[in-house]
Amino acid sequence: MTLDGFLTFLTLIIAAYAIVPGVTRLRFRLHIPAPLVPQAAKDSWFSSIDLRQGELPELDVSGFPELNQRQAAAHENKQSSDIFAGEQGRVSESAPTVVWRRPSDHDRDRLADPIDTVVVADSLAEQIEVVGGGALRGIVLHKLMEEFLAGGLEAQERPVASRADELLAQLLTDADEREIRPDATEMARCALRALALPEIAEMRPFLLPEVTIWASEEGVLIAGRADALAIREGHVEAAVDWKSDITPSSAVRNRYAAQLSDYLKATGAKRGMLVFLSLGEIVWVENPASLLARRPEEDGIIHEARPL
Repeated sequence: MTLDGFLTFLTLIIAAYAIVPGVTRLRFRLHIPAPLVPQAAKDSWFSSIDLRQGELPELDVSGFPELNQRQAAAHENKQSSDIFAGEQGRVSESAPTVVWRRPSDHDRDRLADPIDTVVVADSLAEQIEVVGGGALRGIVLHKLMEEFLAGGLEAQERPVASRADELLAQLLTDADEREIRPDATEMARCALRALALPEIAEMRPFLLPEVTIWASEEGVLIAGRADALAIREGHVEAAVDWKSDITPSSAVRNRYAAQLSDYLKATGAKRGMLVFLSLGEIVWVENPASLLARRPEEDGIIHEARPL
């Protein structure tokens, strides 16, 4: 123990003994080396106590028995570069590298590694303008779609607009108040249009919203949450990903398709839907694993862009 460490230790013990008789009793139980231990700063409470270290006798170690140290047996070091390489290989095999993939973390519409991308068509819909577009609008739209599928929200414009306004009130902060606020009626109409898309309407009885996904494959662990899964007779038929983007670029679409591909591989679904709520557009993405069974001339990801 260093001198500073010893002083700290001694200070803590003295603090525990709040009365002078206690300090006196402690002084006779401790062996403090001579010469005197340097005192603390003059303005410290510790310096106001005279522990009379100089009166304590030096510890006499002459009566301690000598420790007989046994000589360790000598062993020949048979380590070689080949042996080391073999041991290194066994250690590496016993501790494989694990990569976490969390597709949902990249979704800006949620409160919270690119793979081979999928070629999808640019939007065929006309450019639209949305008041107060952004992450806040996307969060509300996601919540509306979730409540539609969960059966907690009637598919009528007035109650949906009222619910959107209620959600906005819960999410808005002082900083958001200074920005242009999303329009509740516009969001209600947007969500209802998406719900009325033929593909969604057909699949709606089987859609389960907000499904947590866990999977692993070849040293990669996948954790995420799908916006919705179409489950029929215990089998996942499709994964659905709602997107609130107004003018998504090709790069953004490819990134979304890669994210959805992770869900498809994790669930075993053959294909999934990127549903661009603001555009009323659906883009189909196939499970990469299903491509292995296709003919060479059909190789690639099938996509269908159908604007409303």
